[in-house]
Amino acid sequence: MENASKALIIAGAILLSISIIAIGMAVFNQAKEAMDGSGLTTEQIATYNSKFENYGGTKNGSTARTLCDVVRAHNLANTDDESKQVKIVTNSDAPTEVPTALVDTSEINTIKSGIKSGKTYKIEFGYNAKSGLIVGISIKEAQ
Repeated sequence: MENASKALIIAGAILLSISIIAIGMAVFNQAKEAMDGSGLTTEQIATYNSKFENYGGTKNGSTARTLCDVVRAHNLANTDDESKQVKIVTNSDAPTEVPTALVDTSEINTIKSGIKSGKTYKIEFGYNAKSGLIVGISIKEAQ
């Protein structure tokens, strides 16, 4: 009987140590996600990016102007989180760094006013390497 009680104590200690290790790994993985990126799941990142990616590729000027409106509304809705701001540039590569400040809506309006409805534009995206979120959009006149 004495051996059986010792075996149960040892089994309980092993189960307790396994659960402590599992909890430690879960906490470590959550902390790592928070440090490496936005802490968003793959599905959340895909949903976030999809509202912009629908406008990607070679598009007409009206579509590019609509994209400017979408980005302006998105930036205004996310004024409390600078990491979700999206910057638009013209005639250069899309930025891949998270903007360090809120993106000025007058910049977007200026870019929008320079887009002509009758022309064709190439729209490309810049993704942040850590979070995978779109942080920049490049609108170039197609040749």
